[in-house]
Amino acid sequence: MVRRLLVLVALVALVVALLALVSLSASAAEPSATPIGLLERGDPRSEGSGAGLVGSPALILLGIVGVGLATAIATVIIERLTRRA
Repeated sequence: MVRRLLVLVALVALVVALLALVSLSASAAEPSATPIGLLERGDPRSEGSGAGLVGSPALILLGIVGVGLATAIATVIIERLTRRA
C-alpha cells in the first residue's frame, strides 16, 4: 500500500514537472490578425477585409483531443495504482 502511494506521488510530481517545463516555453499570441500555425486559414466570410480567425482551428482541435486522451490514460493509471487488492 505504501509502495503504491509513493508511486502515485512520484507520478504526480513528474506530471507537475512536465507541465512546468511546457509552460516555460509558452508564448503569447501575435497582436495582429494574421493567422500563424499549422493550417493558416482565416474566416471564409470576410473576403480578406475582416480580422478573421487568429490561430489554427485544426491544431486547437488536436490539442483538445490530446488533452482528453491524456486525461483518460492518467485516470486509468491512477485507478490501477490505487486499486485495493
